[in-house]
Amino acid sequence: MKRNFHLDELIGAILLGIMSLITFINVINRYFFKNSIAFTEEITVNMFVWITLLGISMAFRKGTNLKMTNLFDLFSPPLKKLAIIGGGLLGTFLFLFLIVNSLQEIYKNITFYKTTSEALGIPTWIYSLGTPIFSLVVIRELLKSTYRMLKQTEGKEG
Repeated sequence: MKRNFHLDELIGAILLGIMSLITFINVINRYFFKNSIAFTEEITVNMFVWITLLGISMAFRKGTNLKMTNLFDLFSPPLKKLAIIGGGLLGTFLFLFLIVNSLQEIYKNITFYKTTSEALGIPTWIYSLGTPIFSLVVIRELLKSTYRMLKQTEGKEG
């Protein structure tokens, strides 16, 4: 069976590996030297947000996102289509809202606030870049999932 390559899965795996390594080193450091590496939390928390968004896109691709199937199965075919389209639109609007607001926040951080992270002094907008980028990936997978579900519903109708 041929498996398609998905960049978001690779990025997620790399981020998870980095997070695990950083956390492992921090635990060892705390255990043996009774001292923690303060900046590691800053990095892992931001990577966790990115991985969450990547996980959402993977869930839409694989059809494993949270659904109310017991209720959905009771719907008539036209109502199922309406629910699929409505869910797709609501999800798209949610992530578009997230993109717009995160881009506004990034713009403010670059131009006005010029805030930096506590531990490493990295401009906070760099950490925030993952939100609009990975939200676009989520929207792409959400729309593909919506289309796929509509086709499946039409196939069961006919």
